[in-house]
Amino acid sequence: MIAALLLLAGGFGLLLVGAEILVRSAAALALRLGISPLIVGLTVVSLGTSSPELVVSLQAALQGASGVAIGNVVGSNICNIGLVLGLSALIRPLAAQVQLIRLDVPVMIASSVVLFGLLIDSRVSRLEAVPLLLGIAVYVFNTIRQSRRESRAATARVAASTPHLRIAGVRLGLDLLLIGSGLALLAWGSDLFVEAAVRLAELLGVSRTVVGLTVVAFGTSLP
Repeated sequence: MIAALLLLAGGFGLLLVGAEILVRSAAALALRLGISPLIVGLTVVSLGTSSPELVVSLQAALQGASGVAIGNVVGSNICNIGLVLGLSALIRPLAAQVQLIRLDVPVMIASSVVLFGLLIDSRVSRLEAVPLLLGIAVYVFNTIRQSRRESRAATARVAASTPHLRIAGVRLGLDLLLIGSGLALLAWGSDLFVEAAVRLAELLGVSRTVVGLTVVAFGTSLP
């Protein structure tokens, strides 16, 4: 039990560091390229902070632990709304832009409804994966296209007010190197995290889905 917990903690630590490096470097690169702050949040940061869920679920799928993979996806979305949004709003009230309410929230709800429909037969097939991937591609493309309507002045103001997102004088190559390093740490951490989660499930006598919905989902949502 202790060994599994230590392995879980080590994997989580790597996930946290990897996500931090990935998000900071990707956001800095996006702002330098003139992408608007809202779009950075909806695409670069959201995809970056979702990378722990992605690599953990991929690793779980490769190991045949489908319960961990699906449980992680569902549990992480619950944690993002209940825990992440709840704690953030508790610290300071959050204001949402109109675009977020009219477009992005309905897309999030629609995605959950689609997932519910796909899981009626208790599985997600390769054929069913295609519309999911096409859907996220269309969403990201449409979001980036809309970003062109925002003024570059707003982008400059946010970039100036968030110096931690800018690395002055750093070339494109270093940004890409940092992004690659973050992804490598995420891959390593996910391998340890999934292995530890499966061990815990066996030791505690609970299903892998329950571990994915709780321990794994909580851990991958914290970044």
